[in-house]
Amino acid sequence: MFEKKAYYWIIFGAIILTFISYFSGLFIDVTHDCGKYATVAKEIFENKNFVNLTVHGEPYDQKPPLLFWLGALGFYIGGVSNFWFKFPIFLVVLLGFYSTYRLGKAMYSKKVGLLAVALSFFSVIYLLYSMDIHTDTPLQAFAIFALWQLFEFIKTGKNIHWILGFTGIGLAMLSKGPIGGVVPAFAVIGHLVLTKNYKSFTNLRWYLGVILAFIITSPALIGLYNQFGWEGIEFFFWKNNIGRLTGTYIKATNDPIFYIHNVLMLFIPWSVLFFISAFLDIKLLIKNRFKASEYFTFTGIWVFFIILNLSRSQLPNYMFILIPLISILTAKWIINASSDNSKLYKLFLKTQNSIVVLLWVIILALSTYFFPLPKWYFILICTLLLGATFYVYKFGNSGRSKLILPTILAFTALGLLMNNHIFPYIYGLQAAPKAAKLYNQEKKEGEKLFNFHYHQYELFFYTKTPAEQVHNIERIKEVANNGNWVFTNPKGLDSIKAENCAIDTTITFSHFYLNQGGKFIMPATRNEVFRPLYLIKFK
Repeated sequence: MFEKKAYYWIIFGAIILTFISYFSGLFIDVTHDCGKYATVAKEIFENKNFVNLTVHGEPYDQKPPLLFWLGALGFYIGGVSNFWFKFPIFLVVLLGFYSTYRLGKAMYSKKVGLLAVALSFFSVIYLLYSMDIHTDTPLQAFAIFALWQLFEFIKTGKNIHWILGFTGIGLAMLSKGPIGGVVPAFAVIGHLVLTKNYKSFTNLRWYLGVILAFIITSPALIGLYNQFGWEGIEFFFWKNNIGRLTGTYIKATNDPIFYIHNVLMLFIPWSVLFFISAFLDIKLLIKNRFKASEYFTFTGIWVFFIILNLSRSQLPNYMFILIPLISILTAKWIINASSDNSKLYKLFLKTQNSIVVLLWVIILALSTYFFPLPKWYFILICTLLLGATFYVYKFGNSGRSKLILPTILAFTALGLLMNNHIFPYIYGLQAAPKAAKLYNQEKKEGEKLFNFHYHQYELFFYTKTPAEQVHNIERIKEVANNGNWVFTNPKGLDSIKAENCAIDTTITFSHFYLNQGGKFIMPATRNEVFRPLYLIKFK
């Protein structure tokens, strides 16, 4: 792909450093949704029940079990920890990278496949959601695996690709529900229709494949039926998916460009190139009267993207399933642009040069003002990365090296800064893990920890002995003795004091809620966002 051997050493170094960033993220504390998922995985590990899911001992229906199985598998190997919850899921992410390469290669060329993996690997969304685990993390990997295998099935008709393709869909559905089959369905059906391959719809294997996918998904359905009856099945197929899109299940939002600006942010540093590539791709399709070699990227991306933008439930992680296809589409146009000194190449180069400068300015601002970083090795690494960048600009002959390598080098520095300094600092401001670890150190035999009025789940993950969720003050009054402990917020503390419970010690923690980041980013107003949470020990 590059004309000089030195460039391969540069890219190799960037890969190693970015792998370090990914691995550093596996040790960062879990919180919010990730904390909930880690807790469910821990309870599977402790209860040995892989079908009937629970969280703090109560039946859990929100997500299918595959992510939790992976986390529990990690606990069986290495014990309960941040790393062993995330590491098996990271291995699935690597499967997604490989599948992206193989699909890009099968659709276009080896160069497109390799570049698509590079765009994914060196991007904010993969770095973030490999650290802050969501069900979308394994979902996107199994979805792109399914797309690769189904594309090969369409080309060759081989049963192995048919079986693996629908197995991938089943695993994607076992990760996040029916959405796991939606993008593959849009991509495959759109491709067959637009290539006028109508005869393929008479192939019985397509319909048998749907049955195979549901067989693989069946553990999720069995668990829901066992605990919630037919309402659980309805929740899986309708309320938890259509209900979210329509806003009938959770609070609706109304930002018509929500996913546009989230792609701009999460697909950094390639997002501007993606939007240029998308415009050019659609323009070329219209010019050629929708004649193309493949339509996986077109229908796979845009049907679901339009649905997301029309939906009433808007969360940035919903976009993750589209990123592999977005990477392939962008890689195709980068390869086209860098094949000669065209106007398009000059546009792409100017765009990425501006982004490279912007990234280094952001890195400088983050590491010196917003989150000062005194560590000498980061300065040394940045110096080496900047030196490699100047080397590429000065001695690079091919358009591709100047277009791609400086961006990769700048992102490598950003990734190291985020996962080795900024994210550990931010996630270290969560009070529940600190309270749980203090309780683990100080508790005596027979003492128990209770959670009251704190609505996240990290406490249940980090305590070595099971904590109990308490929903009313009457239960607190029952346990407010014998040295028991309770973790709570100001409202809970006031309730406990009003009942004259016998408090021995109150330990106050400053807590940062991650959804209140506006003032937090500015050092001058950072302290204003902290809220107190309390660990109380009764007499």
